[in-house]
Amino acid sequence: MTDPLSGQAVIPAAIGRRVAAYAIDLAIALVIPIVFGLIGGVILLTSGTSGSRGGLPIALLITYGASSVVSVAWLLVYTAMQGGRGSIGQRARGLMLADATTGGDIGFWRALLRNVVWALAAAIVVGYFTPLFDSSSRRQGWHDRAARTVVGDRKAAEAAASAVAPPLPAPAANPFLPPPAGATATASVVAPPAPVRTAGFAPPASAPAGAVASAPAIPVAEGLISQVPGVSAPPVPAVASDVAARAASPASDDVDATRAGRSSAPAVVAATWDDGTRFAVYGRTLFGRNPATEDGATAVAVRDETLSLSKTHFELDGDAGGAWVIDRHSTNGTALVRDGERLTVEPGERTTLRAGDRLEFGDRSLTIGGGA
Repeated sequence: MTDPLSGQAVIPAAIGRRVAAYAIDLAIALVIPIVFGLIGGVILLTSGTSGSRGGLPIALLITYGASSVVSVAWLLVYTAMQGGRGSIGQRARGLMLADATTGGDIGFWRALLRNVVWALAAAIVVGYFTPLFDSSSRRQGWHDRAARTVVGDRKAAEAAASAVAPPLPAPAANPFLPPPAGATATASVVAPPAPVRTAGFAPPASAPAGAVASAPAIPVAEGLISQVPGVSAPPVPAVASDVAARAASPASDDVDATRAGRSSAPAVVAATWDDGTRFAVYGRTLFGRNPATEDGATAVAVRDETLSLSKTHFELDGDAGGAWVIDRHSTNGTALVRDGERLTVEPGERTTLRAGDRLEFGDRSLTIGGGA
């Protein structure tokens, strides 16, 4: 059966959960020699009590031979499970073993290569600690690098895949580009209200501010001329209508400008955290364990139980040309994964972002795009 998460970006697992998963697998592996060792001990005691030791060597040979066969069989099953997304311990802890580039299954032979390299490295003790040598959030040990694998957080990946994003205040086709200026202007254009064209008969409250000032003059002129007997009134209403229309034009512009100013600013970038939380950035925003406050910037504290993030680790911002990330000279650095290629974000320099990019920093990561 194809895993529903296959092919998606892998969210790296924390070291503590990986250790717990390995402890479960190790406990299962130790049960086999312990059980057969007890069987061998019972055989020794039985033969000593009965006084017959003629068949003892054969019995012990069969017992410990069976132990070896079962241990090898378990190793093959263990390896096959890893090739299919994770061992018993990894699945119990909500982890998965995946291809570091595609996020898919690694297969039996790559899983076997990973276990062989792990055994050789562990034989010199240092192999147990090689995942700690990787400063990125992937925590790849020598065995992971040799087999091109990464241990991912299945629970976080499932949460990210099933999360429903609330609508953006100002949605755009591109998750981190503002809408075209023409589209915004069109949305705010409103036809002048009908009372403006008959300013002499409309209450002042119903007309724009620019038309109210000219309204009293029109009825006065019309009233004086209408009192002369035998003389037809000049076409004052037409003039009044023209004056009112000219007066209404700047008022309409003011209304449009006010509405545009009150509209919410579009998001410059939207992203999804490794735990499935989605968010949007509307301007220069600083991220870290406890980011310092700076003028013109928003500070956002990021949950980081392993203290792998710096206090002010990175910042996100953007404009009409696109979005970017800047590493703030963090301790563990910031990595950009794009189309399976891993790049280093140079501290203090802008790195342009695209939809689908994944940023990794310490034990946390986020994916660009997806709405917020």
